[in-house]
Amino acid sequence: AAKLVELARRAAAFADGMSFRFLYDAQRHILAIGFRLADDSGPGRLDPSYYDLLASEARLSSFIGIAKGELPETHWFHLGRLVTSVHGTPTLLSWSATLFEYLMPLLVMKSYPATLLDQTCRMAVRRQIEYATDCRVPWGISESAYNLVDRHDNYQYKAFGVPGLGLKRGLGDELVVAPYATALAAMLAPESALPNLRRLGDEGLEGAYGLYEAIDFTHGRADE
Repeated sequence: AAKLVELARRAAAFADGMSFRFLYDAQRHILAIGFRLADDSGPGRLDPSYYDLLASEARLSSFIGIAKGELPETHWFHLGRLVTSVHGTPTLLSWSATLFEYLMPLLVMKSYPATLLDQTCRMAVRRQIEYATDCRVPWGISESAYNLVDRHDNYQYKAFGVPGLGLKRGLGDELVVAPYATALAAMLAPESALPNLRRLGDEGLEGAYGLYEAIDFTHGRADE
């Protein structure tokens, strides 16, 4: 118990030490993805790309920034709410349709039943399960490493998602499953997550240190 209290104190101190003001674009009313420090090519400046979707991990930064009084409350309503339908249920679109985008904030943020965000997260899990079933693979698609290496034999990393839930093009071109996505989904659908984790283990996708980072089922490069 004492260790948990100390961990909570450290987390609170870390949050208090963060500042989001310099990332806020007052004209767009959203946060820039990053900030480039001054160098030989010019002065310090905001990144020209922005976090603009509610259905993304960026909403966690927005929530904390508003709670700390660093961002105006109106910022929340400038986050995009593009909607699709999953079995007749309104569901927010994300950029890459990864479970990380949809579910990571739930690790520290409350979810309220019958809200658009809550039903979006549940429908994202449902759509992922259906898509994987159609592809005959375990479910759980997210940001992860995949079976491509650079000249130093380092595995590459990028976002993978399911078609229909993301704005990013080409989501159906690759098929990479990340077991941690199922662990995230256990917060909402434990009755589906547990059998999927067991399936991953039963199919030999577990090593000495637990389940593999990712399993690349993309045609022509399948590997763990």
